[in-house]
Amino acid sequence: MQLSTNYGLKLPEGTDNVKRQDFIDNFSKIDSVMKEHDTHLSDMVYQTAGGSATVITITIKGSLVNGYPITFIASSNNGGAATTINGKKLYKPGTTTSPNLTAGKAYTVWYNSAGDNGNGCFFIKASAEGDAIAANVLAGKKFSNDNDTGLVGTLDLSSLVSGNIKSGITINGVSGNASVVDTADATVLASQMISGTTAYKSGTKITGTMPFVTGDANAHYPANQLSAGAYSGDGVNYAYMGVPNGNYLNNIAWIKSAQPDLLAQNIVTGKSIFGLNGNATRSTYTTGVCTKNVAVELGFRPKLVIVDGNLLQVYSEYDSSLNMGFYKYTGSGSGSSNNFISISDTGFTSTGAGGKFICC
Repeated sequence: MQLSTNYGLKLPEGTDNVKRQDFIDNFSKIDSVMKEHDTHLSDMVYQTAGGSATVITITIKGSLVNGYPITFIASSNNGGAATTINGKKLYKPGTTTSPNLTAGKAYTVWYNSAGDNGNGCFFIKASAEGDAIAANVLAGKKFSNDNDTGLVGTLDLSSLVSGNIKSGITINGVSGNASVVDTADATVLASQMISGTTAYKSGTKITGTMPFVTGDANAHYPANQLSAGAYSGDGVNYAYMGVPNGNYLNNIAWIKSAQPDLLAQNIVTGKSIFGLNGNATRSTYTTGVCTKNVAVELGFRPKLVIVDGNLLQVYSEYDSSLNMGFYKYTGSGSGSSNNFISISDTGFTSTGAGGKFICC
């Protein structure tokens, strides 16, 4: 009598005596195998897991051997935290990382007796996983995550162009444009920029307000906007000018120029240059011909007059160092100090005689 290959059922041959027990034995093996098959099938029905989100309990009817599959529906979210099934750790395939379980989702796991250092563990069946959402995936592209499959992305990258990226930066293969500059660290103020000029600060365009005179060779700042003067330092005379408030140097420094001849004695009395008052006496030299008793207009009061006619007349202001009086007469003739030259604030009159004159 032969036996079947898979379950060892008795197969009578033509010459064998068939016994009732042979049939009983065959049906007993078939019943046992079918029961075992049903048991495996029952473990593949999705039952709702008990326990907690990370300490899961399920009913296992079969024997845990390598590759034995079990299915269940998660009752809670485990948030990716370490999880066990009936005391055995649950990992992603080939790792020691716990999968992310979502309440209401069905899962298939299989047993590995050598996993978890020989203590045995469950590995979850490889499937879609991840926490990406539609806004994270390029518009029009399909993806799957822990929650579902066949999802469609909504991420719009139409603005990802060179003109929107600063120079030296590349994003997703798009290089920045040289015209895009990071202005976040700029410190310029509108009051520090010449009126009408522009700049960018923290991404915002600003226009200068600082006054500035240009284009006219005769243009100048009013005197009340400037600080100017003369001073001596290190043995050198300087002329200086302070820049008005709101302009380039904002009175932080002075513009100066060495001027050795900028001295009081080089400036006539009554005049001031760069704040330096002059003390030099101005002398005016004039010559001409005068007529007796006719006033000569000079435009100034002379200090010395000499008339050379038929008699020599000399007038000078009193100067004790020169021992000179108000009137001095030389030559023939006679007269008094009141008769020959009369001085006024604008000239003189010769009362003694006419002739050539020189005065200063």
